[in-house]
Amino acid sequence: MKQLITRYLFPLLLLIQHAAYAQQSPVIPGKVAKGGQEVSVPVGDLALHGVLYKPEKTGKKLPAILLVHGWMPYDTNPGMEYSYPAKEFADKGFITLSVTLRGWQPTGGKDDCGYRQPKDVINALKWLAAQPQVDPTRIALWGQSLGGQIVLSAAVEPLVKATVAYFPITDFRLWGVTTNHAELMKSDYIYGMCTKDGTPEDRSPLYTADKIPGAVLLMHGDKDKNVVITHSQLMHQKMLEAKRDSTLYIAKNGNHGSGGPGWENHNEIAINFLKEKLK
Repeated sequence: MKQLITRYLFPLLLLIQHAAYAQQSPVIPGKVAKGGQEVSVPVGDLALHGVLYKPEKTGKKLPAILLVHGWMPYDTNPGMEYSYPAKEFADKGFITLSVTLRGWQPTGGKDDCGYRQPKDVINALKWLAAQPQVDPTRIALWGQSLGGQIVLSAAVEPLVKATVAYFPITDFRLWGVTTNHAELMKSDYIYGMCTKDGTPEDRSPLYTADKIPGAVLLMHGDKDKNVVITHSQLMHQKMLEAKRDSTLYIAKNGNHGSGGPGWENHNEIAINFLKEKLK
């Protein structure tokens, strides 16, 4: 199954991944961004591989951000590649941790499409909050695509004061009927591998939107055909109906991946949001 998924999705996802960093520092595949400390974060039955960054000047407890990657080929180390945006946030005064989800190496385990992974992220968040230089009252989550789905599910944790979710899957059933993925990919991944445990609702943060205590920034391109913008619109609407703090940023003519039209200022928008909510 994994070999088939990697074979058919690798070209598409690799293109998306490079697009995601078009506005960020150049990514060197297989290399950690400068200044990162590789760590092992216990989350129960396994430990997440992570890369930790601290600003050059600390001296006081600082806000922290946990970054969660999107889907990438299983023979890559996504947390290592996401060390680049983690370093950029650290350069802005945050302590940051980029983790590799279960299902990818060197973390190990099996990708479960957002079923157990949110609990892993919550456990990693508690690990991050316990670090000596971190202010545990100022903790945030940041994720893209699958990572956006997972951080929104994990955002029900009271520790989380703010969440940034790029083009997240919020309703798993909706994803299955609206994505532009090939039918073979949908049958093997969405309706195959992702049905081994739990239900589509268990993987859908839309159903827990009214339980999120912190602020949420949803960022989505209106031309995204992989994860249509309806996912973020529904999430935003449900949070507002529950009188929760939600902001929806629409990248005009933006596609899946935070590069290209509409995404020119996404880093600045996310950083300003986090600085405001974690001050």
